[in-house]
Amino acid sequence: MTLCISWVRQVGSVTEMIVASDSRLSGGQFWDANPKILMLPRSDAVLTFAGSTNDAYPLMLMADNSIRMHQPAYTRSMDLSDLKGHLVRVFNHSRKFITGLPANQLEPDMPNVEFQLCGYSWKYKNFITWKLHFDKNKGIFTFRRSRAWGGQDPNSFKYVTYAGDEDVVDEAKKRLVEKLRSTGKIRSGSLDMEPFEVLRDLLREEKFSSIGGPIQMVKIYEHANAVPMGVFWPNKEAGVVSILGRPLMDYEKIPWGVIDPDDPSRAYPMEIEPCKTEDDASIE
Repeated sequence: MTLCISWVRQVGSVTEMIVASDSRLSGGQFWDANPKILMLPRSDAVLTFAGSTNDAYPLMLMADNSIRMHQPAYTRSMDLSDLKGHLVRVFNHSRKFITGLPANQLEPDMPNVEFQLCGYSWKYKNFITWKLHFDKNKGIFTFRRSRAWGGQDPNSFKYVTYAGDEDVVDEAKKRLVEKLRSTGKIRSGSLDMEPFEVLRDLLREEKFSSIGGPIQMVKIYEHANAVPMGVFWPNKEAGVVSILGRPLMDYEKIPWGVIDPDDPSRAYPMEIEPCKTEDDASIE
């Protein structure tokens, strides 16, 4: 499945939301180059998923199309806090058109997927993540808002949300707590790139077969724009840059920064030539 982590990063006077995920799809095979973070066309938010691609990809494409076709959603006059309701209505409406059910089955199978809608709300002047999930008791998609950590010092703020397999998420939560405790930040301070480091370590260890591939990462800024970041993977020395989960081919360039996974607090310009990953025939 997936491990996706979204959090608010505060360093000095800079506050931004970061969304990061693995890139593995599985189902009889591993495909480690797939987008799990969808850049929405309104540019102030992203949509991520964890679960079955049979459910996730159609709904994500419907979400994208519904924003493009509905002017308030596209122009951002509809705030992010109202967009989440629009997307839930789109998801529930689209499921009414599932037909051809097996004999004696009256309702479609429950979707095995959850989404995170992450972005900047101009109404609340803050970064917010909503989880869009299927309520099996009500038989519909609904939402809940993520909350900041409690038990923090007055000047401390920590906001982090997870999506993915329960065992992987539990391990990620435990490691983040251990990392913050070891640096004296469990009750004070704010998050920097610690969640990124947790995701990086879990991917490198290959302990969980449900996650894999390069880290994909998007930053959302207070000026309400989302920007995808390149990531050197598996490390900077290898010279291979991945963007939104896919390793770039040798002739591809990106205008955004590239993160060294072992020094994720800074981004490099795309000046280093990425290495070829395969000896494919050129297409001209």
